[in-house]
Amino acid sequence: MGQYWLMMPQATSRPTTSSADQVARLLAGWPDSAHGTLAQRLAQAVRGAVANGLLGDGVQLPPERALATALSVSRSTVTAALDELRADGVIVSRQGSGSVVHGASRSVASSRIAEHFTEWPGIDLAAGNPPDPSHWPPIGLTVAELIADGGGPGVQPLGLEALRTALAAGHTTAGRLTDLAQVHVTAGAHHALALLAGSCMSPGDTMAVEETNYPGIFDIIESVGCRPIPLATDGAGILPDALEQALAEHRPRILYVQAGPHNPTGRVPAKGRLRALAPILDRFDTLVVEDCALAELTFAGRVPLELADLCRRATVASIGSFSKVAWGGLRIGWLRAPAPLIERTMHVRMNSDLGASVPSQLLALKLLPHMEELAERRRATLIEAVERGVERLRDDFPDWRVEEPKGGSVLWVELPVEDTGPFCQLARRHGVHVAPGSVARAGRVPDAHLRLCVDRPWHLVDIGLHRLGLAWRDHQRAPGPVLG
Repeated sequence: MGQYWLMMPQATSRPTTSSADQVARLLAGWPDSAHGTLAQRLAQAVRGAVANGLLGDGVQLPPERALATALSVSRSTVTAALDELRADGVIVSRQGSGSVVHGASRSVASSRIAEHFTEWPGIDLAAGNPPDPSHWPPIGLTVAELIADGGGPGVQPLGLEALRTALAAGHTTAGRLTDLAQVHVTAGAHHALALLAGSCMSPGDTMAVEETNYPGIFDIIESVGCRPIPLATDGAGILPDALEQALAEHRPRILYVQAGPHNPTGRVPAKGRLRALAPILDRFDTLVVEDCALAELTFAGRVPLELADLCRRATVASIGSFSKVAWGGLRIGWLRAPAPLIERTMHVRMNSDLGASVPSQLLALKLLPHMEELAERRRATLIEAVERGVERLRDDFPDWRVEEPKGGSVLWVELPVEDTGPFCQLARRHGVHVAPGSVARAGRVPDAHLRLCVDRPWHLVDIGLHRLGLAWRDHQRAPGPVLG
């Protein structure tokens, strides 16, 4: 350990400095220690050194040029790796002081959903929620209404009875008989997913998911100590043979599916494909979690058929949300499932939370009669935004491939690269934030896509795409790495 004494935290007012040769010795063998681009492997090796205490809090890293020389890679590789580590909070950089290890923040590095919601300087084209509630009707909430309708002290873990009753009535009207005991009001759809996973899964279990998927589902799977079983898909949805094979070989505790425009591909499941999947699920008596958070944003109108309508034996838990049609800041979603499962989710919730915000629930209750009108308005807005975004991308980036989604606000854009992670880091340096395709893949495998949201005032999208173009120009000019 003698040669590494400078790497450990010291009780001093100045950061401990590590030499480039010391860092190179600590990271010996790093090019073969992980998957992904050379920059991603280097970033992962540094994370490991931080996690193991070999690079302690406050250690100052050597200059990029010296580190590149010691590691026998290009400076651009080191720059991209450090950009990724800064984004994850593993290191921080200060003008005139270089890059310093900030290990106390490393616990957030594994979160994929942070790619969407971390506050970055510049134009954000990553998060896919309405930018504000300006499309709402004129509604309000008084103190008298809080007293009259707020449920006394306001602590009701399953949600306000009035809102649960209204949500149950909506499901019943749609042909899915539902009562009060089958509804749990949550802090959004993501929260509902986490409650279901926490209620039904144990460490070591598996969850079957489409191979490209909502990034947050992978965070949830990892948080409960489980692993995903990726399912092959095509333009119509999950391939029946792939589903049957996965259920037979792995017996996953849950199958997670999206009922509306798929996040991030924008695909909408075909009715015929749903009819083919249902008997397979019934045969294996699978617990299905059907995420309907985006269902109302299908451009042709919500598909009036879901696995909840087709499965006869398999249990289907449905998830809804106000976030995509109304506003993410409302933080109200819900879960519809058999009453015993609802009760289990309530007990899991009470380990960390005692219920959704009462004012938000009452606002949601007032919005319910307007949701169809709001959804129509949102669809019209998104159709226009998507058309303009696709046209702009095809004009300005002829070597990129973009297909028009069938709903939602996300463009799933394919670039002529093996992995978009380094390019996304470069784009941030140009003042625009987009998410790499790897955050939507099991195992964070390298992916050639960008997840780009156009649900913004057009002048912001316009500036963001211009900056993206500048980043792409610089990316094409950059020399390749020395290794790999």
